[in-house]
Amino acid sequence: MKNFLLSAILLLTMLNTSFSQSPRQYYHISNGWTDINISGKIAGKFTWQLENQHRREDMQGDYNAATTTGNPYNNLNQHVFRPWVHYQFNPNVRFSLMPLGWIGSNRFAEGAPSAFFSEIRVSPQVMLTQNLGRVRIDHRLRYEFRWFGKNQAVNDKSFIYGGDFSTTTYKERFRYQIKVTVPINHAKMDDKTLYAQTYNELFINTGEQVGNTNLLDQNRVLIGLGYKFNKFLAVEAGYMQQTIFKFNNSAKNNVDVNNILQLNLAVSNFEQLFKK
Repeated sequence: MKNFLLSAILLLTMLNTSFSQSPRQYYHISNGWTDINISGKIAGKFTWQLENQHRREDMQGDYNAATTTGNPYNNLNQHVFRPWVHYQFNPNVRFSLMPLGWIGSNRFAEGAPSAFFSEIRVSPQVMLTQNLGRVRIDHRLRYEFRWFGKNQAVNDKSFIYGGDFSTTTYKERFRYQIKVTVPINHAKMDDKTLYAQTYNELFINTGEQVGNTNLLDQNRVLIGLGYKFNKFLAVEAGYMQQTIFKFNNSAKNNVDVNNILQLNLAVSNFEQLFKK
């Protein structure tokens, strides 16, 4: 496991360095992401999880500072709904499957959202965990099968919007995240524990149609704090920098840098909340 950790850190460093050496045009955009995460037990080693994430941003669509409002929650960017089934093989290994996730996104042009499109996603995942004293290190490996629907007119979105999948575009993507969690005021993650966390996640486009220029999709770096009230409830707040290598302008050098305030609410052991 130590060799795996060293290799993972080296890989992330090499990739980030290699893709940041050539000239790029960076666009900095303020974002506000909120996440509600609910989980519970199924039976034996099986558990379930529902993730509902709302992503908003200040960008008006043309990368022009004059059109921004200073409000990171100004426009809907994405609405993400991801259900999971987990199997805890042993304390250090967990297998997961997202059987059918939905992501709705706005496209931006000329100072405002211009179109809306939906994505259906299926994802297998493996989580490898190691504990070094009070430090917990998670390695998350996720593969995504993605179907994108057609553009539709922008309107007021609510919880889940079906989308138009009469024609689709298919893509695949691999994600690797290394995450470190450290309890601060307790030796372990007991009740009433304040904790720090940080992670780096690398996104790599895969498949036959991916050119070398678009191999690296994005990278996310987060640092934040969390507080575990008890076995049912935890809250987290952090700063994330999301770097998206778009390369879709005429010079093929445009990169979005999203500066994100992320707020999370986690509800665990959901089925026990209703027991007397």
